[in-house]
Amino acid sequence: MKHLPDATSESGEKYCSGDRDRREALVRLRHQSRWAALLLFSPWLATIFSCWPILCSRPVTIMGLLPGLAAAAHIERHLSHHLLTNHPCFEENHLFSTLGAATWITLLRAAAIVALAGFLPLAVQPNLGLLTQERLAWASGVIYLGISMLDLLDGYVARRQGRETELGQRLDIVSDAAGLLVASLLAVALGRLPFIYLLVGLAYYPFVFGIWLRQRRALPVVALQSRPYARIIAGCQMGLVAMALLPIFQPAFTYLAAYIFMIPLLIGFLRDWL
Repeated sequence: MKHLPDATSESGEKYCSGDRDRREALVRLRHQSRWAALLLFSPWLATIFSCWPILCSRPVTIMGLLPGLAAAAHIERHLSHHLLTNHPCFEENHLFSTLGAATWITLLRAAAIVALAGFLPLAVQPNLGLLTQERLAWASGVIYLGISMLDLLDGYVARRQGRETELGQRLDIVSDAAGLLVASLLAVALGRLPFIYLLVGLAYYPFVFGIWLRQRRALPVVALQSRPYARIIAGCQMGLVAMALLPIFQPAFTYLAAYIFMIPLLIGFLRDWL
């Protein structure tokens, strides 16, 4: 069996090149992914536990728990199905044996998104009496603002440690999309953004599904050209939703900002699809 020497990242951690080492690394990664799954589903279970009396008296509230469950399952699936991409970009033979600090920060951010989704039952049923609408808006806005800040931190840590991996990039994109959708649902439910703004939160999913469908049908899919401003536009959406959730501005202003900010993002998705 061919065995290649292990290499070392800038952070001093070894990544595995040989077949045997790759198998051992994959075993360790699967073990860590189980802990990551526990981290992701814990906020959802905590929401059920805290809202159990309400769920028993008002079963319709269960519908508000579905987005959190979907977000946790979706992110966990991406993690468990793509462990073999835990390598530096364009270096498939060099598999890291641990998820790394940056990926754990991304997973922590994903868990916070699941926790944020736990506010949806309260937003859908405003007369539950646990939190006033204003306090709910403050809590959700602060949490999503923290999620947005962590989005900057995980990339910084990855670059500092020389641990920019394809897996980390996948999880970052999936978490960003899930966070924007959950926060948009909350903002719309609280009357802070117009219903049509949900197109922004949902846009990523039909786009990815369309690519998957074309690949299944053996139709050509052209790699997208890098567009630095696309990341800026996406960051503006996160900032807009965070500010809209916080009860600082009147809905008249947040509605107007939503229409202005959503147009370039939706045009960007249409351009990419074409």
